[in-house]
Amino acid sequence: MTGSGLWIDEGILTADGDRLAAPCHSGMMPECEAALADLGAVSFYRDFHPAAHYWPLQLVASGILLAVTALPAHGAFRLLRNRTGTARRSAG
Repeated sequence: MTGSGLWIDEGILTADGDRLAAPCHSGMMPECEAALADLGAVSFYRDFHPAAHYWPLQLVASGILLAVTALPAHGAFRLLRNRTGTARRSAG
């Protein structure tokens, strides 16, 4: 199926190959056609991640979120241990 997946970006292509944000999405209206001509647009583009990338992207995002959450949790437990005085004491 063409174009299926996770939508990433869309816009216009210029004759030089530059990608720009589209001021409008239809070259059929006269004011839109003029705006596209001023930008030198030759075509529209739309980028997708393939549908097969969905779960790997979800797993990576979840891993990053867990790592970012684990750091403050670890710091909070260390701070709690130091403030409540239950740190290990050496027997001497």
